Parts: sequence; C-alpha cells; structure tokens
Amino acid sequence: MKFQISALLLSIAASAASAQSNQTGPFYLHITGKEGSSIDGYASSCHAGAAIEGLCYGAGAIPEGGSTSFEYYFNYSGYTAVDNAQVGQLSWKLPYTDGDGNPQSVPQVLGLQYLVNSNVAAPMFGFSSYSMNLGFDADGKLFGYSYYDDSTFTPGTNPVPSGDGTALYQWYACWQYFTGYYYQSVGWSVTAPPHNPTCEAVDITQVFPSS
Repeated sequence: MKFQISALLLSIAASAASAQSNQTGPFYLHITGKEGSSIDGYASSCHAGAAIEGLCYGAGAIPEGGSTSFEYYFNYSGYTAVDNAQVGQLSWKLPYTDGDGNPQSVPQVLGLQYLVNSNVAAPMFGFSSYSMNLGFDADGKLFGYSYYDDSTFTPGTNPVPSGDGTALYQWYACWQYFTGYYYQSVGWSVTAPPHNPTCEAVDITQVFPSS
C-alpha cells in the first residue's frame, strides 16, 4: 500500500510539472516589509503535514551553504502573460528516499489553503491538481494573477476574461495556523484589510544565487 500511495503521488506531481514546458530556477524568494517594517528575510518550505509544506518566513540571510528548502522554481507554458511577464506556477522539490534507499526529489506546486472564517489564505506546496497562477514582474516581484473580475458578473450572463488579466500583489507575512502547525509564513489576503491582525504587507522578490 505504501508503494501504491507513493506511486500515485509521484504520478500527480509528474502530471502537474509536465503541464508547464518551461522552467527557471533555482532561485530564492526575498521577503521585505513596506516602509517602516522590520521584515527582511527569505522564504523557506516548512513542514505542515504529510507531503505538505508551507511557505515560511525567516529573518536574515540564507544560511551559509544554502539549503534546498530555500530553493524554488518557476514553471510556465509561455501561452499566458500580463505586462510582458509570464504566468505560471511556483514549485519546489520535495526530497524523499526511494525504495532502494537513494535520495530523490519530486516537484510540488504552490496552491492556496483557506479558512472559512478569514480572508487570508496560506500558500502551501502539495500534490493537489489545483495551483495558484502567478509570475514575476520586470522588477522580479512575485504577483498573483487572475483574468476574471467577479465584481463585473451579472445573473445569467457567462463572464468573459478581463483583457490580459491582472497582476495582484496581496502578499503578507502573518502568523498562521494550519494542519496543526503555527508559523510566521506568507499569506495572501483576498481583500484588505486582512482579518488576521498579525499580518504585515510584504513584497516577495526573486533572487538568483550568485555564481
């Protein structure tokens, strides 16, 4: 049974990755607060359950020698863009040991996990077929993407995409509780202000390792 479950998860991961034919990375995600904020650090993948990782915030620099938990990849098809920035998926590589005892890794894509009583969602990596559409703008800042605006919906009329879509920057650093774990991690606030009083607005910037 354990092998069957592992094979199923690997199949889902491979399917999600194959949907995007282009990839950049690895790179880091630098998290900085707005003016007057002390937030200045990096994102890392933190354990939040079986094959589930949150996008945690850690103050300061990347640990010397680096770690795969700080490394991310951008996967995109090349068919969708906003303001000349490609739209795709954010992923990281989950390490595991195969049946022969050899170290391996498998990609997981970022999605949003919601609470029914909050407007703040927690970005998490897993094997779900649902992922968050996002990209990096000309300044390397991470944005969420949508091409529908439900404020324009009318009864009985099928909605149409709103032009080229919209780049959204609704990122926060918040203390969040999901799946039994309480971390300071990245949050996405659907509306402002965030319901969670610990949230501080942040920018998330793509930083490639120096050669």
